[in-house]
Amino acid sequence: MATIELDHATCIVSGMCASVAPDLFQVSDDNSEIVVLQPAVPDELLDDALNAEVCCPVEAITVHTG
Repeated sequence: MATIELDHATCIVSGMCASVAPDLFQVSDDNSEIVVLQPAVPDELLDDALNAEVCCPVEAITVHTG
């Protein structure tokens, strides 16, 4: 199963990941951080996780597969 690693020190809270993969990422209520909703990625959301990784403008997301 794939897992998501988010580097909070690098993240600029652009919200791209939440736009691309709303089932996996959410912007916190106070817009201060990204929340990973499902660190263990269900198989059916793997494409969304990989798209979020590619779309992150500061490369703060790493998806570990296998």
